[in-house]
Amino acid sequence: MTKGRFRQGGLVLACAFALSLFGATQAAATIQLGDALIFGDVSAQNLFRMRQVGNFNLVQQRNTLRLGLDYKWLEEGKFVDKYAAPGFIDKSSVYVLYRGTYDSVYDLKPGGNFYTFTGQRDGSFSDISHDTRNALKFSNTLREAYIDVDFADVPLSLRLGKQQIVWGETDNFRLLDRVNALDLTWHLQQEIEIGRGWDQLRIPYWMAKFLYRIDHVGPVSNAFIEGYWNPGDWVPNKRGFLPYYPWSLPLNNPIPFPNLENGTTLFRQGNYSRNPADNSQAGIRFSGFAGGVNFTLAYLYGRWNGDDGSNSAFIRADLNPVTANAALAANTLPAEYSVPYTHTVGGSANYFEEHTEAVLKSEMVYIFGVPFNSGDIRSPVLPAQIFGIVKKDMWQGMVGFDRPTWIRWLNPNATWLILGQFFWHYLIDNERSVGEQVGLVGNLSPTQPLKARGGGPCVTFTNCKAVDTVRDWEMLATLAATSFYMSGTLVPQITYVLDPVNAFNMEVAWSLDYYVTPDFIANIGQKYFINTTEDPVYETWGVAGVNRGRSETQLRFTYQF
Repeated sequence: MTKGRFRQGGLVLACAFALSLFGATQAAATIQLGDALIFGDVSAQNLFRMRQVGNFNLVQQRNTLRLGLDYKWLEEGKFVDKYAAPGFIDKSSVYVLYRGTYDSVYDLKPGGNFYTFTGQRDGSFSDISHDTRNALKFSNTLREAYIDVDFADVPLSLRLGKQQIVWGETDNFRLLDRVNALDLTWHLQQEIEIGRGWDQLRIPYWMAKFLYRIDHVGPVSNAFIEGYWNPGDWVPNKRGFLPYYPWSLPLNNPIPFPNLENGTTLFRQGNYSRNPADNSQAGIRFSGFAGGVNFTLAYLYGRWNGDDGSNSAFIRADLNPVTANAALAANTLPAEYSVPYTHTVGGSANYFEEHTEAVLKSEMVYIFGVPFNSGDIRSPVLPAQIFGIVKKDMWQGMVGFDRPTWIRWLNPNATWLILGQFFWHYLIDNERSVGEQVGLVGNLSPTQPLKARGGGPCVTFTNCKAVDTVRDWEMLATLAATSFYMSGTLVPQITYVLDPVNAFNMEVAWSLDYYVTPDFIANIGQKYFINTTEDPVYETWGVAGVNRGRSETQLRFTYQF
């Protein structure tokens, strides 16, 4: 059986199993088999791009099946309710989650063109070859598979296996939540809604995690120490180009070479081996409650994910003329995909403030050694857009609030939960780059040539500047609200995002969940990306600059069991 047929066959079998579950669960939300719980959902999501008013182009028709098993196989000293377990284990469970997808747009090949964020037409579904469309339309993934173990005589628990680790307080954008890189071919970060989203985008890794409960340490209560080790399974964030992934990066592949140096692959493989000696990641945090504040202090060591919205580098030019020319002769780009190790220290806190009845929260990280391209470190053989790398420190932070608020004229029966956040990135010593000519170059600059500071083309490197400027400060504000009507069967959400640094580009989104039954949910929503200028906006948050012309209407149907 070929690999393609195996993938398709696996998804067909999984869908058949899901349909049998659908019929078996008309009266119950889950299937309980002794101590085992079988759960999941089947969903169909349709996205229609609205590049112009009244224009609707189908860009996604993704059908997703998720199947999960949560099995408490060791309790009260008995393994699978039959065999005596070792006395030092109190309890244990196993968790497995599968996800399969089929996106029919690759078969339907709907009309309409794709456009880059600069407004250039760049292909359509019909431009993708038959074999490539077959490879893209299906996916079969073991999302999570881990064992939990709680020990009897010590307040220690372990989680071993393929998993996601979630730290921090932020919504929509990430600071401490950086253990798992993101799959940005899914839909960039645009499926992040209140209460859902990141778990679909994170790339799970095979890791070991521990949690040691301390309870009280001086004035600190409910204290624990948590840590993890990823013994070599880390992979970087995944991104795709037009026309193959119409909701990932809004540009075609800027690398006109089939290979990069040192066996690296753009957004998939850096210059390392996937083993514990060459690719380990680790982190530890202390969390507790003191003086009304729930807080976390954390340290993370790992390779650079590059998916936190910072304008960092991912390509490092080969600066050696001999090896660079040899690479060109071998039809290899004389540069490599770069994912260096970084150190991150940070913390988060939340506090219930009685007078405002709001939960005030904050989160901050300081990252050592973030890679940035410098226009003053030039390749000896490549065009001006490919440069060497310097490492800089970054301070990133967020302050925000969550507040249930009565708006009687809008909803007399339930409060609106209002969530506000303000993010910032500050690049330390940005003004002290390697040279005085170009400075740091953003990762969208390869799409356009450098320009002279006074305007016009950049003939020499004297007095040149990058199109995508790496600023000292980047800022973002988000405001979201949700409530419920009709005894919880109707759940609206509203979101507003403002980038005040990059030409005040904005995103406005709304969605409505209708629970036809407790298990069947219909969703409709729209996202509008708003720009205040006709010029391209070079921003890396993934708001309206990157998503110019990508306003959308969403229809999603979900049956959960």
